[in-house]
Amino acid sequence: MITSPITRALLLSAGLLLATLAASAGDGVMVERRIDDISDVPAAARLVLYTSQQNREEGDPESAVNALLEFLEKHAELDHFLVRFHLAVSWAQRGDLEEALKAYQRSVEMEPLFAQGWLNLGELGYNMGLYDVAADALTRGYEVSEWKEPSVLFFSAAALVMDGQAEDAVPILEQLVGSSEERAKLEWHRTLIMAHLGLEDRKSGTAAVERMLSQYPEHPDAWRLGFRYYASVEQYECAAVALTVAGYLRALTRTEEMTLGDLYLAVGVPTQAGDHYGAAVADSGSVASLERLASAHLAAYEYEEAFDALDRALQLEPTARLLSLLGDLHFMQKNYQEAYDAYSRCAEADAAYERAYLMMGYCAMQLEHTGNALAALEKAVEFPDLASKAHQLMAAVRYYAGQ
Repeated sequence: MITSPITRALLLSAGLLLATLAASAGDGVMVERRIDDISDVPAAARLVLYTSQQNREEGDPESAVNALLEFLEKHAELDHFLVRFHLAVSWAQRGDLEEALKAYQRSVEMEPLFAQGWLNLGELGYNMGLYDVAADALTRGYEVSEWKEPSVLFFSAAALVMDGQAEDAVPILEQLVGSSEERAKLEWHRTLIMAHLGLEDRKSGTAAVERMLSQYPEHPDAWRLGFRYYASVEQYECAAVALTVAGYLRALTRTEEMTLGDLYLAVGVPTQAGDHYGAAVADSGSVASLERLASAHLAAYEYEEAFDALDRALQLEPTARLLSLLGDLHFMQKNYQEAYDAYSRCAEADAAYERAYLMMGYCAMQLEHTGNALAALEKAVEFPDLASKAHQLMAAVRYYAGQ
């Protein structure tokens, strides 16, 4: 028999002796009849049910299937929903899921009040990716079950979400999350938030996240889930706060540190961004990570830290982008000669890096190096996007040089 979180949540046995169902009395009043009172099961069927169960317990579902099929072939008139149920369990244990599915469906068709049949059918459908089958069966199983286990409702709602029916799943999930006297399971919150996200219902989604965080203020996974939701709806300040809190509760990974740096940079807090980029590359880091760190420090006017990050990155790989960033850093400090040298190295690393020539021309102009300025700007003119600006700077260079 297939096991999954559904089975573990239900704590139900697939065996004959542990199942119960409701049956209608003659006067129309619902009474409970235990299936272990098998007075209505033909004696020959009782024997084959016992035999098949023993076969499965011994790890021999093949013999169980054969015994049950042989019984049905010889005694078609003794067909019973429990025979079909045990056949389904045996097929499933053998790995013949399609046959198991049909047998479960036949079982509940013969006895619609058989809760365990519906639950097993729902579980199997869920595991097979037949989410429409799973949602319907689990709902039916919940309705006829005496246990009314909330986890069954959750899996029926989860199946609806997986089947693209989030709108139908939301009321079930809201009921589960809102009606529990104890705090609802985190997975229930997660699925409800996912459903709202799929429906693009930002107002309800945000309310669901806030409710979850109020119930799980000490749980880092809740705050990480909140971060992912806020980031997906472009509420970057809330996303940054949520991920920051998650980091207080459990150390962030290097990727999360980088992500948090990105968020703080996006909301205009470069100092905080630099702190998290720095934490991410404290011992090592990729060129891209170090570039982001340097950019954050540059935006925060933390020049010394930016130089340190760029130096580490350039030692790994002296790319044109990094050299251009180094030039910008020197330029912002009005170190025009150092900036010119950096932009020159940038152009040598990538002759198509057009901005480097324009900036070389501007730096040389500040240094009153007319020849170098004009030479760089003549290169810049070759790029259509820079031609107009380069011509203006060339005119200014010639004017100040008295040409």
